[in-house]
Amino acid sequence: MMTYTDMEQLLQFNDYESKIFMPNEIFSDLQKNIDNTSHIAFAYSYIYFITWLYRYAKYGMVNELIDQKFIKKVLGYNENYKKLDYLIKQNGILEQMGYIRTEKDFPIAYSYDEIDGLQFQYINDFKEFTAYIKALNVPKNYKIKFPVKAFYRDKESEEDYYEDGTFFYVDRTHLVPFEAFIFCMTNGDLGCTGFYLYAFLRCMNQIYGGYTIPLETLEEKTAIKGRTLDKYLDSLKKYNMIHCKVEDFVVGLGKGEKMPNTYFTNEPTNFTNIAKQYQKRKVMSVYTYYKQLEEKQKLAMQIEEQMSMLPNKN
Repeated sequence: MMTYTDMEQLLQFNDYESKIFMPNEIFSDLQKNIDNTSHIAFAYSYIYFITWLYRYAKYGMVNELIDQKFIKKVLGYNENYKKLDYLIKQNGILEQMGYIRTEKDFPIAYSYDEIDGLQFQYINDFKEFTAYIKALNVPKNYKIKFPVKAFYRDKESEEDYYEDGTFFYVDRTHLVPFEAFIFCMTNGDLGCTGFYLYAFLRCMNQIYGGYTIPLETLEEKTAIKGRTLDKYLDSLKKYNMIHCKVEDFVVGLGKGEKMPNTYFTNEPTNFTNIAKQYQKRKVMSVYTYYKQLEEKQKLAMQIEEQMSMLPNKN
């Protein structure tokens, strides 16, 4: 597995290339079309990565050929692993969903200003500069994956040539810094599933602030089940990608009475490479829970009574 520094160098990453916005509906769209949880996580990470590659015109910068094998390698898979190809191949699931498309033309440079906005320069714009094209060493039938949602949010927009995608409008999107992507892809405890779960929680944080949710509901929302969810929540916490307001687990308490945890996502500057200890929920009996609740209520009443006995300054 590559180190964080190795990945930065491979992708020629700099701090100006951090921001990528993703459509909020991607989570439900992937779950409707893909049954396997790890494949959902791979698909999210794949779409995120090819969106970043396009946005920052990496096809003209990275020293290696950016093909499907290269992308699999970055995402932590063997480059010859075939079981994911049904998702990413031409006319595969992600193309049928309208999230990616196979194209021959690709950006090799980009610019941005307040008047013209985001502009790309494409390989086809340089056809006359044969020496430059040769220097890029692009195979004759080379194709890339076009991130459709970055340009057009739906079919109607594309038919009308109305660029309302995530490169241009950030309504109903979530921002995931590219540093978080590199961190996950260079950490064996995280990978695509860790990145997918972090991105989901970050999306919910950007909508709601702290995200209070029972584990059972988090399973439904992410399609990550049971022990796998516990495992990746643990990894996100111990590497300080998220922190949690922990509520005690009460054995025997009714489902509607249990207090769920609240999750907060941290910025990449707060991540840690060394696994750290974090607060975990305590397990207690119903008897202990109600006894503590009764004591808290008594204390609150005592404080209220003492406050009422204070002289009124008015």
